[in-house]
Amino acid sequence: MSPPPKPAARTLGPGLALAAALALVAYGINQFEPRASALVAALLLGMLVSNVAGNRAVLAPGARFAARRVLRVGIALLGLRISLELIGDVGWRGILVAVAAVAFTLPFTVWLGRRLGVSPALSLLIGAGCGICGAAAVVAMEPIADAKDEEAGFALATVTALGTIAMLALPVLGTSALGLSDDDFGLWAGGSVHEVAQVVGAAGGVSAAALAVATIVKLTRVVLLVPVMVATAVIKGRAGGKRGNPVPLFVACFLGAVLIRSTGWLSDEFVSHATDLDTALLACAMAGLGLTIDVAQLRRLGGRPLVLGATSSAMLALVILGLVTVTS
Repeated sequence: MSPPPKPAARTLGPGLALAAALALVAYGINQFEPRASALVAALLLGMLVSNVAGNRAVLAPGARFAARRVLRVGIALLGLRISLELIGDVGWRGILVAVAAVAFTLPFTVWLGRRLGVSPALSLLIGAGCGICGAAAVVAMEPIADAKDEEAGFALATVTALGTIAMLALPVLGTSALGLSDDDFGLWAGGSVHEVAQVVGAAGGVSAAALAVATIVKLTRVVLLVPVMVATAVIKGRAGGKRGNPVPLFVACFLGAVLIRSTGWLSDEFVSHATDLDTALLACAMAGLGLTIDVAQLRRLGGRPLVLGATSSAMLALVILGLVTVTS
């Protein structure tokens, strides 16, 4: 006679509780050093604990719950950071830069990944992370791409490292070598750097004007996560002969949150608290993902995905710089 199944709460408890605890630590790191992304810190902490302490099998159910279910709530709340008025404030150049960043990077990365022998799922995750919004795009696209945990982990590590390099390099190149105006630099940084926190780090040291433009352009790229996810789900569904609603519920909730924020009904205090909650949820999801990643499996993926990410990031920066220069 087989033993009765364990209660769901008991099965999920260890991994989910640890992911939440690591998220709190990562959130504290972000509060102490705002340039350090809470999402990235949570991912690294999760990977460290999982690969040093072990017990991955015990942690896996709760960790996967955080990386999937908690993530979807966080993505939905992400829409409260964005309004249609905010997007309109950046003007036609900002919208053009944001659209071009996504429209170029995703197809180019998938195309190049095919020629480098990188799996389609990993290529799609790297393209989404570079082209849209860094770590949040990678984890949001993971279920649609049917990616493995180690592929998502590799994409996150690659996008984070390359975004950090861009955050440090662009201010030097833009102000010293290229002599860009504040607005033009803001467009370049907002259209080229991967993470929102990295965009703030890149543009904040240049000027307040550059920071304002860069942030709005970056948030416009975040909005484009919705149509990209829908289009990808439709294309993959048709290719696999699947039918049904191509729009995941959390994507529809994300769009609904954008529309609610656009009404102006929400107070600044409410949006601030919602943003803090959203950051905590996304950090919990990232910690959960980190707890499922085996570093040894990451090494087996080889150097080709890193070449893919570096080439994609460099080409994105060049394309956006050219677009900003032509339209100035």
